[in-house]
Amino acid sequence: MEIKPEISIAKFISRHLSQVKLLSRVLEHELDLAKGAREVTVDRSTIENILDTLEIFVEDCEGAAGVQRERSKGVESKPAVARLN
Repeated sequence: MEIKPEISIAKFISRHLSQVKLLSRVLEHELDLAKGAREVTVDRSTIENILDTLEIFVEDCEGAAGVQRERSKGVESKPAVARLN
């Protein structure tokens, strides 16, 4: 049985909020590129990366809280890809 090291709540929240801050900055950047236009065009890969980051954030928070969620069946599962960035 593996013993998990204790981590303070403040460190956990700080580390995981950094993901949300990053997403906020990406979306702000996309809005700035639109220069006040009513429509914003975002690459599909950018949206996929945003969704991946949000999913990781939710899974980490639920894992820390001991909650398991079922993935929605309507969403097509993406093939596993190793990202090297």
